[in-house]
Amino acid sequence: MISELGYAKRKRMQAVGLSGLAALLFALFIFAIMPAVAWADEKVGPEQVILTWNGDPAVTQAITWLSPDREADKLQYVKAADFSGEFTAARQADAVREQFAGSDKYRFTVTLIGLDPDTQYCYRVGRDGAWSENFSFSTSATPDDFAFLYLGDVQEGYLEWGNMVEEIYRENPEIRFALLGGDLTNHGEDVNEWGEFLSAAAGVFSQIPMMPAKGNHDGNLFLDFFALPENGPPGVIGSCFYSFDYGDAHFVVLDTSNVITDNVKQWLQQDLQNTDKKWKFAIFHHPPYQNFDDYKTIDDALREHWVPILEQNQVDMVFVGHQHVYMRTHPIFQSEVQSDSYGIVYVMGNSGSKHYALGQGSPYIAMEQTGSNYQLIEIKGDVLTLTSRKSSGELIEIYTVNQGDLPGEEDKPHYTVHPDAADPTYAAGSTEEGICTMTVNPGISGLKYFTVGIEPEITHEGKETVVFTHLRNGSLLHINATRADFDQIHVAQAGFNVQDGDVVKAFIVDNLTNDDDQNPVILQ
Repeated sequence: MISELGYAKRKRMQAVGLSGLAALLFALFIFAIMPAVAWADEKVGPEQVILTWNGDPAVTQAITWLSPDREADKLQYVKAADFSGEFTAARQADAVREQFAGSDKYRFTVTLIGLDPDTQYCYRVGRDGAWSENFSFSTSATPDDFAFLYLGDVQEGYLEWGNMVEEIYRENPEIRFALLGGDLTNHGEDVNEWGEFLSAAAGVFSQIPMMPAKGNHDGNLFLDFFALPENGPPGVIGSCFYSFDYGDAHFVVLDTSNVITDNVKQWLQQDLQNTDKKWKFAIFHHPPYQNFDDYKTIDDALREHWVPILEQNQVDMVFVGHQHVYMRTHPIFQSEVQSDSYGIVYVMGNSGSKHYALGQGSPYIAMEQTGSNYQLIEIKGDVLTLTSRKSSGELIEIYTVNQGDLPGEEDKPHYTVHPDAADPTYAAGSTEEGICTMTVNPGISGLKYFTVGIEPEITHEGKETVVFTHLRNGSLLHINATRADFDQIHVAQAGFNVQDGDVVKAFIVDNLTNDDDQNPVILQ
């Protein structure tokens, strides 16, 4: 449009004679300065408007926006059923204002509470004479059936990314919200780059919430902008951990810049244990199972510290990013591929224009694809359908999980393994994963026998194996295993030559074998 306007002006100037040139130039000069006077009192309303949740999606909504106008701190909203195109009957809320990252813009945030579930609202932000355009959002009906979007790394190509997201939403208006896997920007402390991302995101995410994880390229501006739940681990500053529910699903969002902290792991365990939702999802940036080895070892830390907690609490799917490809794994449990759906499926996304080549292939990879992509997840009762597409819309794959095909928690074999708390040889305890431990007391050494009781809570068909491991200073020294029908025999014993401070662990599995295609399942 600008180039066409310039071309039209040039044609008109060629058509006039030289005698009229001075008059024409004077007229153009007056035209150029007059709008600045006539429009001086007209302000442009906020444009970078983003929805998130920091409370119950059924009755709350958080709205954040940026504006150079420090007085643009009002939000007006009204039920869509009562909206006639004007906000004269709307309710009004004042926003919290903060200067954004030392820039010339201000960040405004409003959290609406007491909304009606399953209701659409129309809203606008700004102030008199400088309102944004009209937007809308819908509160949750806590449905069993809903759809959401997953977007991996953005990082580059914001205009193309924004166009892609708008096209996705046009074709899939049933999407209720989006998860973002981190690295929203490339230079996380660059205010201008954040502005590019927010401008590209606002077309869709002023209508449906985005719930992002923090990536390694996302600096403090991530924490400065988003209004997210403040229900993460206490005392963890400068990180981004939170969880929320939607329908019959629980989502926990983690920050992979802080993996090994004890209260992070304790919070993750408690958060997952305290939900009774049918579906459980985790979202974080770095992958514990990589498409290619980047030799940065954070995958090792994730598999050691987080994955056992996710597995113990039956998380269904984990969304990750970082490696700029699409990858879906087979179900994985204890680092082994499972033949059925028991285990966690890891999904790696990449929604921006930056992409890497695929790795050499690992046995846990079920599908991989280079380039920009996105994932649509639909939940209908017991069935989850993951549809992955390239940014062009071309289908990559459709993957389905049916919880109706999985054994229910009430049907899975389960046993309690407990040491003798009165035995003077050791102090009884347990790991975060619930495995019982026996730590040899001071002054105790030599050959000692360690006895545990086995109580079946849900029986297992056939024989089971009780495994004892002997560790010294964290290093494994010996393993002893006893196989029997522990639904009939309620005790197991192993002897080790120990020193004080040694640790003996005991746990029960369905079977212990060296076969490559068999992985023991812990039954406690």
